[in-house]
Amino acid sequence: MARLERATCGRRFSLAAAFGVWVIGLAGCGGEQVRPPQAPPVVERGAPRAADRTRRLEPPVLIAIAQKTSNTVELNQNTPIMEAPVAPAAPAKERSALLPSGFYNPMPGGVFAGYRADTGLDIAGSPRPVYAIAAGTLDYSEWGHTLWIGPKDTAYCIRFQLDTPIPWKGRQITHVYYAHLSELEYHQAEGATERIRIEGGERLGISGKARGSPHLHIGLLLDGEVEQYAGTFLFEDEIRELFGGFKNGRSLPKENDARQVE
Repeated sequence: MARLERATCGRRFSLAAAFGVWVIGLAGCGGEQVRPPQAPPVVERGAPRAADRTRRLEPPVLIAIAQKTSNTVELNQNTPIMEAPVAPAAPAKERSALLPSGFYNPMPGGVFAGYRADTGLDIAGSPRPVYAIAAGTLDYSEWGHTLWIGPKDTAYCIRFQLDTPIPWKGRQITHVYYAHLSELEYHQAEGATERIRIEGGERLGISGKARGSPHLHIGLLLDGEVEQYAGTFLFEDEIRELFGGFKNGRSLPKENDARQVE
C-alpha cells in the first residue's frame, strides 16, 4: 500500500490507496493519527435497530397516556361515590271514616235535608270536603252534567263506577253520582282513555250550591244505567235507608277525625 503525507496550514491530510480505492480522512492539528472509517453495523432486513428498540420501550405518546390514566385513576379513587337520590314518600291521603252502614262518610257534619221523591240524597251544609262513599273508578270529574248551571249554582259533578256493585232488591248499584261541587280534587273528562281510580273515603272535592242552597247531591244508579231515567236510580228515602235509616234533619258525624291513611 502506497502512503502520501502532506502538511498544509497546520493541518495534515492523509491519502491512502488500497487495492485501487482512495480513502480521504481529516485529521486535526497536532499530528493525530487518522483512523479509517468503520463500516455501519449490519442489520438484518426488517429487524429494528437498537436505537429504535430503545425508543419503542418508552414512546412519549404512551408515557403521556400512562401518566394521564394514572392521574384519572387516582382522581376516581379520591372522588366520593354519590348515592342515588331517594324519592320523597307520597303524602298520606285524607280519608273519611266508615259509617255503621259500611259506606264512608260522604260529607262530615252535613245534614240530611232532601225530600222523598228526589232523584238522590241531598246533604246540606256550608262548603266543606266531600269524600267517596266507596272505592271505584271515575267516569268523569268536571263541569256540567247537571241542569243547574246558573249564576247561583256551582256545577262541578262526579260520576264513578263502583269496584264492587252493591246488591239492592234483586238489582245492583253500580255507579255513584255527585253534583253541585265547587271544587274538584281530580279533573277527568267523560270518555277519557285513562281513568282515575279512587279509594273509599278518599277526598274528591268541596261541596257547593244549587239554586243558592248549599248542599251535596248524591245519586245511586242501577245496573250500569247512567242516564238517570225513571227506574234506573234510587230515590232519596231509599238512599237514606241504605245509609242506615237516617231521618231528615239528622247530621252525619262531624269527624274532626277525618283520618290520614297511607
